[in-house]
Amino acid sequence: MFWENEAYKIAKKITGGSDLHKDLVGHVYLLLYDRNIPEQDLPRTFARFAFNQWKWPGSDWNKQFNTMAHMVSLDYDIPLQSDDDNQEGEYQEYLREYMEKESTTDQELFIKEVTRMHLYGMTFRDIKAHTGLSLRVIHSAIKQFKYELSSNHPDVHWICQGSPDF
Repeated sequence: MFWENEAYKIAKKITGGSDLHKDLVGHVYLLLYDRNIPEQDLPRTFARFAFNQWKWPGSDWNKQFNTMAHMVSLDYDIPLQSDDDNQEGEYQEYLREYMEKESTTDQELFIKEVTRMHLYGMTFRDIKAHTGLSLRVIHSAIKQFKYELSSNHPDVHWICQGSPDF
């Protein structure tokens, strides 16, 4: 039977071998349960649904489980700015503290991770290729980060020279 073996193989390929592939099969099964799908079309339909649920950030799967476990964490040890510029040292220190502060929500964590990728030199398209997020979502996350940074700390005047994006 398809749901006992083949569905798990397809899901494992889609998730890249993630342990979450078993949960994805159950989720997609519930999505397809009420539909009258012929047996011969079931593997193709299942694969399409599973892929969309796994990859799309706004899918029911990601909304319900709100998981970023399948996205690779980036651990860089690159300074955000050179240490020889003393005038902006306080801004650099403040930004580093803000980025290292523990996030209270998943949304805040997501925004910081997308911004961290951008600060370390990744372009929006690089971030898109790495995470599968749309350019609009990436732009919105970085814009939200700038807003939160400036509105939460209006006493710091963010006069930055460099990229017009940040």
